[in-house]
Amino acid sequence: MRTTIDIPDELMKKAKMKAVERGITLKELFTELLENEFQDHTAAIPKAPWKKLKGKGSASELHPTDTPFDDYSGPDWV
Repeated sequence: MRTTIDIPDELMKKAKMKAVERGITLKELFTELLENEFQDHTAAIPKAPWKKLKGKGSASELHPTDTPFDDYSGPDWV
């Protein structure tokens, strides 16, 4: 389907450069971008893993200075 849209000059320049970088036509770039925009991204987003931990414990005994990195001295750069 053919259509006409007004795109700001700077945005069009960026789109043309991106298409050249990727070795595709502007039509292919715009088609791909629109397809990505309309995909169902909710299926790809995993549910928050921490929600299943609700009610499984308490952080009331933790202190702000508690850390699992007490003995960690950083990467070995030598």
